Amino acid sequence: MPIATEVNKIEIPMTRELRDFFANKYHNQSSKLVDDFLIYLHTQKEAHEINKALHEVKLGETREINKLFNEL
Repeated sequence: MPIATEVNKIEIPMTRELRDFFANKYHNQSSKLVDDFLIYLHTQKEAHEINKALHEVKLGETREINKLFNEL
């Protein structure tokens, strides 16, 4: 007996221009779309961490670098 799998969908409202862009760039390449999205998320996370670090430096809340290395 085959196993039924339900695929969840995410609907994102898009302008016609954005929809056309995705249709042209990722036509029959859904895995490329997922890869690019994961890269985007990772980049956003790194940018957030850099901004957080800069904010801590401005506030004088930084710690000694050897303590940071020990925590890693």
